[in-house]
This record gives sequence, structure tokens and C-alpha cells, in this order.
Amino acid sequence: MPIIFEDDLPENVVSIERRSQTWNGVTIEDVHEHAKGGVLHSMLYENDTRLTINLEEVGGLTEPRLKRNQACARDHTANHMALIPRGMHLWGFAQDLRYCRYGILIFDIPKLRDRLEDDFTVQPLEEPRLRFMDPRVLTLVRMLIDIPMGDGASTLLGDSLTAGIFALLSSPQKDVQEGKRLAPWQVRKVMQYMREQLPRQIELRELANLVGQSQWHFCRAFKASTGVSPYQWQLDERVKMAQALLLNSDIPLDAVAEATGFGDSMHLIRTFKKRSGQTPGVWRRENGLK
Repeated sequence: MPIIFEDDLPENVVSIERRSQTWNGVTIEDVHEHAKGGVLHSMLYENDTRLTINLEEVGGLTEPRLKRNQACARDHTANHMALIPRGMHLWGFAQDLRYCRYGILIFDIPKLRDRLEDDFTVQPLEEPRLRFMDPRVLTLVRMLIDIPMGDGASTLLGDSLTAGIFALLSSPQKDVQEGKRLAPWQVRKVMQYMREQLPRQIELRELANLVGQSQWHFCRAFKASTGVSPYQWQLDERVKMAQALLLNSDIPLDAVAEATGFGDSMHLIRTFKKRSGQTPGVWRRENGLK
């Protein structure tokens, strides 16, 4: 659920609302800040390595500042980002702000080192970068923020997106190349494992370990081999499970959703319709028990 902070707010800040989720050693906070004038306040999580991403601003241009009363030397760009090493204090400033939405990614370095293994390199995250822009990172962050709160069915998606964001930030001067393909036997092994584990939510690390690869290498290789991400492949299989239950039984949608790993019947309906073009009810009437 969202957390609303009403006490001890910075000057001219009316309210701050944020929600957070964690995958793969990366916590992402979706922050909504409402204000009524000029704002200047310390940014959160000084003791962590973090990335801030400006998602929307109304009434004034936001800027990160290394010093309280010293403007940022870099020009403003839409959706600007700031990469802030652990221990660095940063100020957030806007001349006449009404509303700002931004994301904060907080990196658990020890956990990332353990999970990403050979893909892990911390050096690029030890130098501050202010007001830069990377559309690839922005796209992944928006997808991450759009994952519904408490959606355990999106474990693979969250793991894949956070691994991708970290890989891009860790090699900012290089293009991230398309992954090499998996061997056919590797594809079969991974698919068999995912089918056997349905509807349990699988972590990306489990699949990568099956073929002896790091998470990011595996994620790219799987998509290069199959045309879809591991999360998309698993989601398609869960929809097929739902279709089988709809086809061969008359159990209610809530029971179908629970049996196939969806949070509730509404989540099942949205996903089913997006992937099959029909709601489960219509699909069942046209294809199910007569």
C-alpha cells in the first residue's frame, strides 16, 4: 500500500506519497510530491547507492544539487536522472513546484554482487552522474513502476528489469549487445523446469543457474532463442493452464485465478483478454463445456 508522509515535511511541500517494491537487490520507490512554491530539501537514502529518475514535473523544473545554494551545472532535460554513490549528499531543488513524480532505485550492493555474479561491477556506480538521460533505463524503470503492488506473479519480470537496469548503468559507455542464443538442449531444460514449477513464481536466478549463466546473460540469451522474455513465456503458459481449466471444468474464475498463480480474478481477466482477445467468460462460453 502507498505510504503517505504528512509530518515533518520540507518547506512548501504539501504532501509526499510513495510506494516501494524490491526485486533482485534493487528497491524502487515511486514518489509523488505535491508542493506550493519553491522547494529545497535533502534527497533520501544518503547511505545507499541510488538512482533518481524524474518522471513528471508541473510548475517548475527540478534539479539535483551537490551543494545547497549552488545550481546544477548541467542543463535540464526531460526525465533527467542522477546516479548518486553511497555517502554522497544531494539536494532536490525547484523554483516554483506544484507536483513532481520521480523514481528512486536503491541498490543493495552485497545482494547484487551475490545475484549478478560475473555481470556485477560496482566501479561505474562510484562516480556521480547528474542530469543525464538514458531512454533505455527510463523504459525499464517505467515498466518496473507499473508492476502492481503485491503482484507475486511478476517475480520474473521484476528480476529481469532490475538486472537490465543495473547492466545498463554498469556499462554506460557501451551498448548492451543482443544475447547469444542458448543451445537447444538448454532451451528445452529451462522450459521443462518452468512447466514443472507452474504456477509457482520462479526467480530469474533459478533459471540462469540451470544453464550456468549469470542472470543478465541468460535473460538476453533466452529472448534471442525464443523471441520472448522468460516472464512472457511463463505468463503464456499460465494462460494456457487457465484455458485448460476453463475448457474442462466449471469452477469459478476466482478458483481458476488461484490455481494458475494470478492474484485474483480481475488480474486473470486483464491478462487473459490481453493475450487471447477475449475475457475468460466469453472464451469459456465459446470453447468450454456445452
